Amino acid sequence: MADKMTEKSSKTEKKPDAPGQAAQETPQQRPDQTTAPAASAADFLSMHAAHATGETYTPTGEELKQRNKRSLAIAGAIVVFIVLVFTITVLRIGGAAG
Repeated sequence: MADKMTEKSSKTEKKPDAPGQAAQETPQQRPDQTTAPAASAADFLSMHAAHATGETYTPTGEELKQRNKRSLAIAGAIVVFIVLVFTITVLRIGGAAG
């Protein structure tokens, strides 16, 4: 592994961008060496997607009640946050106008 790393680092070529500028190192690519195309996000996600097993889950009545309570608590917290941001905004704008 270390041999490959030193081999790659030793195969660099210095090319100046324009006359009078310092040379920058660019890796040399052998003619037989090809680069693989980068995988798209969809390819990445499809590789790690869950596979259907045919199993299903039906929540019990108690679990549904708890889910509804949790949903209402989250909705209430969001409403309180929106009202708070609106109130602070109105107070700051009103203070700047006066």
